[in-house]
Amino acid sequence: MTSSKLITSRLLVISIFVVLVTGCQLLPAQKDNLPPAVTKEELQLSSQTLQNNFWQGLEALEQRQLASHKQQAQEIRNLRALLKKYQQENLLFQRQHTFQIEQLGHLLAPDQSNSTAQGLIINKPITEVVQNDGKLLLGEYEWVLLPIQQLVLPARIDSGANTSSLHAIHLQQFERDGKTWVRFETHYQPENNQPAFEAIIEAPLVRKVNIIQATGSENRPVITLPIQLGALTQPVEFTLTDRSNLTFPILLGRRFFMDIAVIDVSQTYIQGKPEIINNAPAEAE
Repeated sequence: MTSSKLITSRLLVISIFVVLVTGCQLLPAQKDNLPPAVTKEELQLSSQTLQNNFWQGLEALEQRQLASHKQQAQEIRNLRALLKKYQQENLLFQRQHTFQIEQLGHLLAPDQSNSTAQGLIINKPITEVVQNDGKLLLGEYEWVLLPIQQLVLPARIDSGANTSSLHAIHLQQFERDGKTWVRFETHYQPENNQPAFEAIIEAPLVRKVNIIQATGSENRPVITLPIQLGALTQPVEFTLTDRSNLTFPILLGRRFFMDIAVIDVSQTYIQGKPEIINNAPAEAE
């Protein structure tokens, strides 16, 4: 072997040795840079944590939305309450206005009803008992004024009855101006031998209704009369029937006070008794 070949062989062996040594040193370094191995348990725990965080975030979002919806619902309820109060006050105003117009019409052109009383009904109670919501407060019994007939009668306020009724005897039906009218007598005898209150009333017949009671059914005529209760004045539909065996000549059902009044059965005559002022001119002697 020549010297040049020997040198070449030695260089080749040295090169191979260097490569092997260098490679052995690099392998551990590359292994150290790899991420650590993840176990199955660690992977499951990480997934569970991620899911928990997601559901907790979703629940918090739902709670915020629910609180917002509750606030909006409460605001809507408050607005509805204000609207209902406004409607009730507006209804009360309209009824009072309608009655005042009707009463003025009766004064300017008196109807043909035959009343035993004379003069004009002017006075109203000074105070009006109402609740904070603007509704009239009524006791179980109240005084009612029939302003056209100028008659003050006690009335029972009955939330169990749908319609109102008025004591009527000697009922007669007749025609006037092509319409059906009824004529009847109503009266009230106070205790302590005081004078009786009575009047003969004529009014157009609105309709007839069949009233079912425990004793049987009864076909009653229905009329409309304006009344005054406290400071409230409005027309009311009455069924006519003989209430001689009952304590009160008038019964006011829930159609009358629905949406405008509430009843406190522990009290009576809360609104006071209307007064009749006789303004008829004195007759010359």
